[in-house]
Amino acid sequence: MRHATTIILLGLATVLSARNGALAADDVRTAVEAGNRAFTVAFLRGDSQAVARLYTEDAEVIAPGAPVARGRTAIAAAWQKAIDSGVKDVALTTQDVDSAGDLAAETGKVRLVARDGTATEARYVVVWKRIGGEWKLHRDIWNAEK
Repeated sequence: MRHATTIILLGLATVLSARNGALAADDVRTAVEAGNRAFTVAFLRGDSQAVARLYTEDAEVIAPGAPVARGRTAIAAAWQKAIDSGVKDVALTTQDVDSAGDLAAETGKVRLVARDGTATEARYVVVWKRIGGEWKLHRDIWNAEK
């Protein structure tokens, strides 16, 4: 009887552990999506400094055809150029989030709409890093859909 009880308790512990892992993954995805909403709000407000604060201090933005923007000052300048170019709408769509410890990888799609109504789409990968309990963008790279 004692052996059966031990097996049942071990099985229960395994199930609960797996469930907690799934809940943690959902929590990370929720945090990433909240970060993306904050990014969109700050970007559309024209606040490149607020956008840059969503990144880690040693973050990198790796945009196609541009030098790598390293650190918040360079990242704010890079996003200010995008803001000044006339983007009037941004839609970020998270497709997948995988996490391990204090790092998470997000893949998704972004749709940008220019002042003249022209829309472009791209795919992106963001590595998020948890610092002090808060998820921040750490590495950000994208490429055109076509």
